[in-house]
Amino acid sequence: MSWVRTQRVALIALLCSALATAGVYLWLDVLPVAEAGDETIVTASDGAAAVAGQELVLGEVRWNEFPAPAGSRSLSIRMRSSGGPDAAICGTVTLSEQHGERTWLDADDLIDIPSEDGEPYCISESAPYDIVSVFALPADADGPFYLDIAGEDHRVARFLIEP
Repeated sequence: MSWVRTQRVALIALLCSALATAGVYLWLDVLPVAEAGDETIVTASDGAAAVAGQELVLGEVRWNEFPAPAGSRSLSIRMRSSGGPDAAICGTVTLSEQHGERTWLDADDLIDIPSEDGEPYCISESAPYDIVSVFALPADADGPFYLDIAGEDHRVARFLIEP
């Protein structure tokens, strides 16, 4: 019993550390996964879908429009946004294989895209504007793909991309 009394400060600190670790784990790992399940996937109809208070219309899809890093090739996807008074910023833009498990984030940090070509993602703009998303893909990725654009409204716009 005397050992517990002499080590009580360390035991209390150990208990607080364990509780803090469990709280951080719940906050960073468990809650985001639970919230992700609340998203509604809106499949584009005739190349158009509404997300984040604006309508996105699929435009041109081009291979190798922009130079890609060695061992990969670029796929650029152009869209037109309607903008509007309720337009909000979109979240992550991802490209996934329709019949596979691979998913890619846009490569705007790897590939230099001129700003006059368009915005890299949705913005809160009242006037219509262009969006260009560029992905660096391995040579064996041929498609078809799903382009998913997450909105602040817990909706994900999904476009079928067949380059």
